[in-house]
Amino acid sequence: MILSQSAPLLHNYLLIAVTLIVLGFLGMLLQRNRLATLFSLLLWLQGAGLVFAAYGQFQSSQKGNFYFLIVALIVITLLCTLAALIFHARRYLKQEQVEPEPREGTNARG
Repeated sequence: MILSQSAPLLHNYLLIAVTLIVLGFLGMLLQRNRLATLFSLLLWLQGAGLVFAAYGQFQSSQKGNFYFLIVALIVITLLCTLAALIFHARRYLKQEQVEPEPREGTNARG
């Protein structure tokens, strides 16, 4: 009785996980923007983490939860890298805007 009630939940989790993985994979293939590609990779990894979490829930073991934590650690690392890249790009753009343009009336005559 419990097995028949838990099996549809596993299928629902796996359906959502496969959808996330496919959307992430298609996003990585079709996007040309680095930021969108990175978000697609994160979506892909979230789907993989959901597969491990669903497996752990279905087996009533800690293995799936452990693998999910590993995937979550990878996702957090990628998010930190993304944040660092965004802050670096903002600083670079601000430095370009701050640099003064050459004056027109100060040409050196020889």
